[in-house]
Parts: sequence; C-alpha cells; structure tokens
Amino acid sequence: MPREIIEAYDGTEVGFEHIKPLSSGGARVEFDVEGGPRWRVDVSNAGDYEIVTSWNANDELADVETPDWMDDLVAQLQHA
Repeated sequence: MPREIIEAYDGTEVGFEHIKPLSSGGARVEFDVEGGPRWRVDVSNAGDYEIVTSWNANDELADVETPDWMDDLVAQLQHA
C-alpha cells in the first residue's frame, strides 16, 4: 500500500503507510512527520496500539515521545 497523508486534529500532516498484517489480527503501520520523527506501530483490531520502533528527525533509532494525536490517528484508521 502506498504512503498516504492523514491530518491530525491539530492540523499536523502525518504520513501513513501500512507495513503488514499481524498474525494476531490488526496491522503494523508507520506514521511519520515531514522533517520530523517517525513511529512503527502495531495496531490491534480493538484499536489498541503499541509503539514498536521510533526514529528521531535525524532518522536515528530513538525513544521518541508518542504525540498526543496518535490516539486520534489510530481511531481514524479504525473507521476507514
């Protein structure tokens, strides 16, 4: 699936890409902000999520704080 752009409630444009389905149901997806960090996230069918990996703005592995809008984007995907 190609990368799409989703707008968060605060106006932030976030890149979204479906990486793969999970054997337990749900999907692994990636969110990224132009010129900023990115997060690889496992999302369950129930809408729960877990950050699997994150990278900082320099594309280095890092523990990047989960943005407030992550819940909103996961909810948008559940209703898509």
